[in-house]
Amino acid sequence: MTAPTPSPLTEQLDSNITEIQVLPGFGNRLQVLFHTGEGLPTPLKGAVASVTVYGDGRISYEPIEEVTA
Repeated sequence: MTAPTPSPLTEQLDSNITEIQVLPGFGNRLQVLFHTGEGLPTPLKGAVASVTVYGDGRISYEPIEEVTA
């Protein structure tokens, strides 16, 4: 999977993904892990604010915009 962009993103999941884990982080951040049944899970780069997984194999997420001081 690719790194989140600063706008909502919907993409098709790879056919080899067998499980998706959405884990809470600090504040309003979520971490997404993709399992394939082979080796370690692959994390989505960066934290997201929301995740929607559709039954037709799509995933949509809202990346968190990092604020730099």
